Amino acid sequence: MIKAILLICTLTLFANAKELKDPEVIYLKKCQMCHALQGPENMEEKRAMAAPYITLAMKSVVTGVDAIEEPKNNKELRALVIEHIEDYIFNPTADKSYCEDIIFKNYNYMPSLKRFITPKQASIVAPWIYDNFAPIKYREDWKIVKLED
Repeated sequence: MIKAILLICTLTLFANAKELKDPEVIYLKKCQMCHALQGPENMEEKRAMAAPYITLAMKSVVTGVDAIEEPKNNKELRALVIEHIEDYIFNPTADKSYCEDIIFKNYNYMPSLKRFITPKQASIVAPWIYDNFAPIKYREDWKIVKLED
């Protein structure tokens, strides 16, 4: 009986550990509760949102990093945005935000997720967020680079 319980506990821990290595699962469990996958369909949904939906947030971040850092190409921009996301998750401050002021009239600043997501999970989910939600024009030559690798 004790062996069976230990086996079940071990399998459950293994399954949960494996589950949080998938970037989409990490996003759905750790990010989506605030950053919805798509924009609101009506005012009720808009009022219920805790943060900008992910494509709107990524548009602000990517265009902000692009304007300030002036990367040479989209591959370099991708690396800079991923680095920014990984840092911002744990150390969000007004001076690091690329969102327009109007966003902060509707939403509060993001809290630190230090006790909610691990650095490893952040490093897994950040590239996935960029690859799936950055504006298309910033992803185009990255996709070409990926196909050539």
